[in-house]
Amino acid sequence: MKSGSRSNALLVELLIVVMFFMLSSTVLLELYATSRNQSVRAGALTQALNEAQNVADRLYTAEDAEKALSEMGFEKQGEAWQKSGEICVLKVTASAEATGAGTLLRQQVSAVADGETYFTLPVARYQEVQP
Repeated sequence: MKSGSRSNALLVELLIVVMFFMLSSTVLLELYATSRNQSVRAGALTQALNEAQNVADRLYTAEDAEKALSEMGFEKQGEAWQKSGEICVLKVTASAEATGAGTLLRQQVSAVADGETYFTLPVARYQEVQP
């Protein structure tokens, strides 16, 4: 009877070891999936930031901001210009302040997703009055 009891104990020990490795592999797979999703999201945000920087540079050098935005694929939505990306929407808002010597043109390039603003890049340019 002792040998049967020993083999049963060995089977129970093997089952416990197998269950431990199954649990460990499940936890590791979940961690891997979570880190992969975060990596993809970070890559998409980096791409959105690069594109926003390109838009800000182009707006700073453009004589006609609206024409430049339409050439870059932005569409006018009310007071702002918008362009959809992978995980966020790039939004450009503009304002102008007239002074005696010229006009101060201000734009903001923002990345927005699910009502949350990820970042905002300001663009300001002074346009002199031509005599």
